[in-house]
Amino acid sequence: MTVPRFRAGVAPLTPHPVELDLAKGALWAQKLRGPFALACTSGSVWLTREGDPDDVVLSAGGCYRGADQGLVVVEALSRAHITVSREGVSGKLRRVLAAVRQQWLVLVSLFSLYVIWGSTYLGMHIALETLPPFYMGGTRFVLAGGILYGALRLRGEAAPTRRQWAGAALVGALLLACGNGFLAIGQQRGWVSSGVAAVVVTTMPLWVAVLGSAAAFVQRRRGREGSSAAPSAGEWTGLLVGFTGAALLHLGGAMGGSTGGLLLMMLSPFAWALGSLFSRSMDLPKGLMASAAQMIAGGVIMLSLAPLLGESFPVAPSARSLAALAYLTVFGSIVGFSAYGYLIRNTRPAIATSYAYVNPLVAIALGIWLGGEAASATTWLAAIIVIAGVVIVSVARARPSRS
Repeated sequence: MTVPRFRAGVAPLTPHPVELDLAKGALWAQKLRGPFALACTSGSVWLTREGDPDDVVLSAGGCYRGADQGLVVVEALSRAHITVSREGVSGKLRRVLAAVRQQWLVLVSLFSLYVIWGSTYLGMHIALETLPPFYMGGTRFVLAGGILYGALRLRGEAAPTRRQWAGAALVGALLLACGNGFLAIGQQRGWVSSGVAAVVVTTMPLWVAVLGSAAAFVQRRRGREGSSAAPSAGEWTGLLVGFTGAALLHLGGAMGGSTGGLLLMMLSPFAWALGSLFSRSMDLPKGLMASAAQMIAGGVIMLSLAPLLGESFPVAPSARSLAALAYLTVFGSIVGFSAYGYLIRNTRPAIATSYAYVNPLVAIALGIWLGGEAASATTWLAAIIVIAGVVIVSVARARPSRS
């Protein structure tokens, strides 16, 4: 309903909300008894309250909560719609429960990323017992991406455009076909254990810093100022520490002791870093739809490359391998990416990406406990050094630059 220019009175609010349409310049005044909530659903309003020296301007989506009774005056700065509702014990309880629920969801999502993504390396090791790398990875990502895509479309998400599919194909080729595919080859050939594979992937932020410094150098040579800044002293320190840990892995024999194995394992996080940098400037779908499109496109590319690499799908893969493939599809991809998306939307980036520091330790421990793998003191030391390097780089990049 539309209210007149000025309306005043005493109104004990009912449990049901009161909705009001206000013309620009209209005033609404009430002396409300008890806790209340006033929400502006469209337009903007100016609000003042008896006993409160600070005025409040609410725009669409804003909400003001009052704990005590008193006169409330609202003036519409534009045509606006407001909702005034009683907020007693039940309202406060709902807000407390909602906050507790969000905290639990954050904790569950973090636990999922720490444990599930930390266990995917052991899952890959088991799946690769009877499944070839690119057929295994391609099947996993096509299934996971297809299920996630279907769920998002049913929820009303828009389908990617042709341009977005092209971008998803390029990013999926780098992240999944190259990044995940090279790692799977290394695990199948016994060059790396599941724990060492996780440590190798953890070097990805180091490669991002290297590529960023290369971009900054090229821009300076061309006399242009770009978005890529030269690495700071802290970043160089982190790079030195991190790559020292990677070298220690190789020298300690954790990467098979072969130069070819070392190069292929280093190409995996390099491809991940390159794909991550490309994804920042490409036209991609938003949110989880980007993950779904990248998994579908990357999975199709892996399945297409599998026969060219001499792979053949086994007639009768073992039950262990099939169970591991199902685990990787459902938990490693669908649940993992959903949890990561929730953390990105509801927590700070530092919390959402903290899995990178935990996954290697979880992977090494699970490899020893469930996979019968051995991890020498050198492997543990190298893992800690690599993680320390990544932490140093991350902290240095988070600090504001001094001009």
